Amino acid sequence: MSEISAGDVVAAIGRSDELIIRETLRTRATPLELRRALAFAKGPANASPAAYQALPARMQRLVDLLTAALEGSAQGEKPSHRREDAHRAA
Repeated sequence: MSEISAGDVVAAIGRSDELIIRETLRTRATPLELRRALAFAKGPANASPAAYQALPARMQRLVDLLTAALEGSAQGEKPSHRREDAHRAA
């Protein structure tokens, strides 16, 4: 399967910081991986440190980037502390 493009990233998260888009592309993720990471970042599973730690490293990176992009676009919403919780649980 092919790797994602900048257009895929923008379509998934909307206009975002260029650094987030570039770093997302550096993961060399497939469109399926991008969709799964986006669903994880948006869904209730992102509150579970165990679920986050069970993800492969590339998926964790994608989730981190997409979560940052989503939080940046949702002005005034409380940020997720999933990553910090996951590190404390380790």
